[in-house]
Amino acid sequence: MITEYLKETPEKLKLIIENSRDLFAEVKKQDINRIIITGSGTSYHSGAQVQQKMREISGISVEAYYPFLITKELLASDANHTLFVGISQGGSSYSTYNVMKMAKDLGCKVASMAGAENALIDEPSDYILTVLCGEEKAGAKTKGFYSTKLNLLLLALSIGQENGTLNQDEYDEIIETLKNTADHFLNVYYSAETWVNNNADRLKHAKEIRIVGTKELYGDTLESALKLLETMRVPVTGYEFEEFIHGIYNAVNEDSTIIVLNPSNDPRIEKLINVLSEWTNNIYVIGTKVEGLEEEKNFVIESGDNYLYNSFVYPIAIQLICAVVPKLKGIDPSRPKDPQFHMKLESKKLNR
Repeated sequence: MITEYLKETPEKLKLIIENSRDLFAEVKKQDINRIIITGSGTSYHSGAQVQQKMREISGISVEAYYPFLITKELLASDANHTLFVGISQGGSSYSTYNVMKMAKDLGCKVASMAGAENALIDEPSDYILTVLCGEEKAGAKTKGFYSTKLNLLLLALSIGQENGTLNQDEYDEIIETLKNTADHFLNVYYSAETWVNNNADRLKHAKEIRIVGTKELYGDTLESALKLLETMRVPVTGYEFEEFIHGIYNAVNEDSTIIVLNPSNDPRIEKLINVLSEWTNNIYVIGTKVEGLEEEKNFVIESGDNYLYNSFVYPIAIQLICAVVPKLKGIDPSRPKDPQFHMKLESKKLNR
């Protein structure tokens, strides 16, 4: 099921781009100088990954927070000019819904980004900015992650063009980059599929996994860790490179599996891999090839420093690990361990 959703992703991305002018036509005209994004899990990771690019292209402040970090004090500054964006792919998260209501009560403009229409989080919203990714029944979401990142970027693009941060040529260039990225998505998918199958027998024995990524891919790093944890059902953590070398490395041993997201030619990353290789044989690299690492453990992505491209293709290989490897362990990666968990915890609205 996960693989089918991944293969649907490029067409969903193109659909979202095609509909973006109409979707953001009203909200982009509002007097906004601050955007706050909130959501849990994958929804938060979407905002965390694109917030810096959104700042660049919109020319305004953009911040991503988990719902539990949202307070009245955080929202008190210039609430009337703040766009508060609540994200929930299923649209039924009570934690997101509750802080959206609080933001509205404090005077913020409130928008929802759900992956379905008539969602719970649409109720308190002034602007319903539905993510046109379609239904995703797998517990571990994939196409929704890419689609939400794109929806957020297109929101920022619309605002940036409206307020003069971007001229028409700059706007068109970014749109073209996003379209080209969608066109290349399946090429990376099929290459990643081969790489995962070549390493699957080793990966199924992973006892604990660390994902290490550069700051440009921090949201993708967190999302990769979450997806592996949900599907592999072993301890998984994700760290930005600088944070990892400030102490996390102490926990690496012969049982550790390390996956490095390596979009740059930073020589320190290769040095880190060389040091860690003295402690574990289970190191894999996605991105720039690392010399000295076994050939089959390098999944090379030729992308240069194209941030937008990298953010939409680097997670693919890890999501395919999530689709393929758990089955070798007797786990259905599309089915949560307890499908009734959120109902028992009353953390999501029951869809009838």
